[in-house]
Amino acid sequence: MLSSVVKSVRLAAVAASAVAMMAMPHVAHADATIDAEEWAVVDLINAERALLGLSAVGLDDRLSALADQHSADMALSGCFQHDSCDGTSWVTRMQSGYPTAGIGEIIAAGYSNAASVVQAWMESPGHKAQILTAGYQALGVGLIRGGSYGTYWTVDFGSLPPESATSVPEPGTWMLLGLGLLTVAAVRRKA
Repeated sequence: MLSSVVKSVRLAAVAASAVAMMAMPHVAHADATIDAEEWAVVDLINAERALLGLSAVGLDDRLSALADQHSADMALSGCFQHDSCDGTSWVTRMQSGYPTAGIGEIIAAGYSNAASVVQAWMESPGHKAQILTAGYQALGVGLIRGGSYGTYWTVDFGSLPPESATSVPEPGTWMLLGLGLLTVAAVRRKA
């Protein structure tokens, strides 16, 4: 019973975060694109953040390019670590393409889909803390298939640099978000 309630709450939060994403900044700076599985990671991370009342994080193409680069590096070089396989620190790597002090990263390997990797991150205190860091406003996701683990996942988080554009919410967005949060509250009350 409890797991079905948790599942219902998470599904409602995913719906609420999808509505909230309409108001999020999407800052395009590179030619990075993300596929449906990577978008699912964004949605699931924002659903987890919404459960605690944290703001959604927007997709930043610069962070996605950095995440793709690191996932590809791990898959091709056979290393599995935050620092680049050539020994470059993860901070140096990230700040080379996203110059701000507020950064973080989570990685995983071997998970076949977004739901399983986000669940694993949420069950790990360190990864969960990164996902739920209130100061992050942007993220990028990199999924590479191949290498010895089969899949390599990187999510790079950041606070928005001052030059980043922000968007104004569409009319009615806040009302829809509120309805989504009311749905979450109603499901929790039934538990």
